[in-house]
Amino acid sequence: MFPYPLGESIDAEYWVQWTANHAEIPVAAIGFYLLIIFHGQKLLSKGLNLKYTFAIWNFGLSIYSMYGASRMLPWMYKTLTTKGFHHSICNNEWSANEDKQMVYWLMLFIYSKYAELFDTVFLVLRKKNVIFLHWFHHVTVLLYCQHAWALTIAAGPWFATMNYCVHSIMYMYYFLAKVGYYKLLQPIAPLITVVQILQMVGGMTILICVAKEQLKAVQLPGENWKEASLRTCTVDPANWKMGLLMYFSYFLLFVLLFFDKYCAHKKRDKTCLELPCEPTNFIKNHENVNSTGFFHDDSPKLSESKKKQ
Repeated sequence: MFPYPLGESIDAEYWVQWTANHAEIPVAAIGFYLLIIFHGQKLLSKGLNLKYTFAIWNFGLSIYSMYGASRMLPWMYKTLTTKGFHHSICNNEWSANEDKQMVYWLMLFIYSKYAELFDTVFLVLRKKNVIFLHWFHHVTVLLYCQHAWALTIAAGPWFATMNYCVHSIMYMYYFLAKVGYYKLLQPIAPLITVVQILQMVGGMTILICVAKEQLKAVQLPGENWKEASLRTCTVDPANWKMGLLMYFSYFLLFVLLFFDKYCAHKKRDKTCLELPCEPTNFIKNHENVNSTGFFHDDSPKLSESKKKQ
């Protein structure tokens, strides 16, 4: 486990209540965020040279994610081996600060979604194309995380653990690509996309398990269905429904991008007579989108094509 110099302890109840009492903050942040995306580049005559600043930013997010993963993984392993899978997705006793270190890193995960909006700010300042899949991801993740934290959903640590692990790899890839190793890393880029797709599958699996537990809940006298479902599994029904929609949309978009970039043929050939080999064209300029996914439309190929125009 990595050493950490700061105190890893918070008053979870205070921050959960603070988030619940200030629902206007994520809405305002997203409003300002979308304003920057659609109008920010109009204020710049040319893009700023922030390549290496952006590289350092990605490196910092990768190291932060490694720290987070090093805290969440041991807790998750201990919970699964001592209390079982059902407990890990349906019991939120951690919200009572039973494990202050884990709750601390869970809280950082929630609020780090504000910091990750700066991924887009860097693209705007460099006058790079911000594709729909990029900002859609950031907007929906931020809103979902704030909702989940305010309601202390029991399955939250699962999502944080998976995301910390994937971001450790993903942001390190971006860092190395920015400092000159783009071509060297190209062969493994599709594998990173696969890991991201697996994260979406993992998220959907967790939420489907939650849904199954709640849908078989038996109402006691005087209980409504929501009360019975929360007694069975401590995840607000609205949260798992929104979560399933969110993860499923990411899954589809990642798969479409992966298919267009790596599986579809540019020209119809004999194999296409029997197989769906033509690009879907759902994602414009998919050839120029970073091969790890849709977060950074910032590959050298795209930059070169712009210079030629």
